[in-house]
Parts: sequence; C-alpha cells; structure tokens
Amino acid sequence: MKIKVKKLKAEAVLPQMMRQGDAAFDLATCEDVLLHPGETKIIPIGLALEIPVGFVGNIRDRSGLAGKHALHTLAGIIDSNYRGEIGIVMTNLSQTDYQIKIGDRVAQMLIQKIEITEFEEVEELSDTNRGEKGFNSSGY
Repeated sequence: MKIKVKKLKAEAVLPQMMRQGDAAFDLATCEDVLLHPGETKIIPIGLALEIPVGFVGNIRDRSGLAGKHALHTLAGIIDSNYRGEIGIVMTNLSQTDYQIKIGDRVAQMLIQKIEITEFEEVEELSDTNRGEKGFNSSGY
C-alpha cells in the first residue's frame, strides 16, 4: 500500500520505519518545542496524509520517550478523509522540562484496516459467561 504525503513545511520529515519488521512508522517534529512538567502541547510534524478509505492512522507513544523521559503521546486517530496537518498531542509527565528539537521522532503511527460498522438498537443482548462484570472482575 502507498500513502500519499504532502510536506507542509520544509523541515518536515517523511514517516519512516527504522527496522524491517517494525509495525509502525516514526513521526518527527518540524519545530523546536519546549514541554514544561505537566504541560500538554500539540507537536506539529508538518505533514498531511492521504490515508486510503477503509484504513486509519493510529498515533501511539514511542516507548523510549515514554519510559526514559515520561513523555506521553495521547492516542490519536487520523481518519481517511482528513487532509490537514497532523499534530501529536503530547504531555510531559516528568518533573523537568523536556526540549524537543526539529527532526526528533516523537510518536509512531500504525496504519490499520478498519471494518465499516453499523449499530443496531435492540432490547436485549446475548448472554455470556462474563455478563456485566467490568473493571477488575477477573482479578489482577
């Protein structure tokens, strides 16, 4: 599958997989951004994508930034009909400032096939062995 990419800013970096077998593409910032402790910002990547109908871009953390620096990427969905600049919503959960520099890989994006779904209102749902048991119903 090929996805069309439009560079909106000269500093933008095309999405890339770093190793064969990777599931997600790394996304890099096109601006320097300072994140203070507890602060949430939208980090621009300077790209717009044309994701095919029936697929979605799913934005996720990069494990190194999350584990080493307590930077959390809030999950994001890039719909196939969206053509604007992609922004990465990121929160600094650490106690220190974190400087993001142009070209830093700040998030990753999975391209996933989706099932087009319709909802049907009913009076009753089928029984299961779990039923209505929710959070922590199976223990730790």
